[in-house]
Amino acid sequence: MIPKKLALVFAAVLLLGLTGATSPRPSTSTAPDAAPAPIANAAPAAEVAPLATPTPAPPAVPEPAAAPAPAVVVPQAAVSPQTAPGGSVKVLDTTAAITDPNWFRQAYAEGFRLYVMHSTAWGTCTPWKQTQAQLKMALDAGLKIAVYTRDASCWENGIKAAGPYISQLQFFALDIEPGGSLVTRTMVDGVRSLGVRPVIYSGSGMWPGLMGNSAAFSDVPLWDTDTSNLNYPSWTANHLAPAPVQYGGWNTAGTMRVGIQQKFEHTLNGINVDLNSFDASFLK
Repeated sequence: MIPKKLALVFAAVLLLGLTGATSPRPSTSTAPDAAPAPIANAAPAAEVAPLATPTPAPPAVPEPAAAPAPAVVVPQAAVSPQTAPGGSVKVLDTTAAITDPNWFRQAYAEGFRLYVMHSTAWGTCTPWKQTQAQLKMALDAGLKIAVYTRDASCWENGIKAAGPYISQLQFFALDIEPGGSLVTRTMVDGVRSLGVRPVIYSGSGMWPGLMGNSAAFSDVPLWDTDTSNLNYPSWTANHLAPAPVQYGGWNTAGTMRVGIQQKFEHTLNGINVDLNSFDASFLK
């Protein structure tokens, strides 16, 4: 049994334990142990929109490349290199033996377009052994070809000396000058009978005295001669220079010469040649 005083003390202790008087009070300045309040006035986190899947741009369609301008092709037949404004071309004639193909190529490079050679052994009617080889080298270099004989009466062998190149001859020249044969209609017709065009080579200082200035052959194209002191570096082909002189029915409006020998014995790359101008339209 607990004495009354002790019982009062016990009761007081018991009361204090029931009210929690022994626990410290939280400081009025200390926030309660709770989850922190949200930050006042803070904007809510922006909602992140999902990344939109980009719509692929349509593939670029390359513009078609401009078609290249078509190359201008000039037909070879229309090109006439080294043809003078008056329609003339440079021509050389020679009796020389030529063995170097480069000589013919050089002649072509210097503007020549026709090579005329003596086709029989000099002083005879015997076909010259060099004829076909030289004609071939000339053709290979791009030159046109023709032949003649110092004696017009050698016309047949002069043409036959060309052998396989007869069909490519531009003409056969019947040479009418002092010391040779006089031309006849049989010669002219004989040249034509072999499929070759006849041409008469002569000059106003020769034909009248030799042929009595006959006009009986004015139907045959004339290779005229009128040499002068031609300056080769400045020479331009012109078959109408020097001015034509009428003789033998030639050098009229309807019988104008087709060629003119303008200089004797010019040294061309080591070979003696005669220089001529021919009407380009006469050459095939």
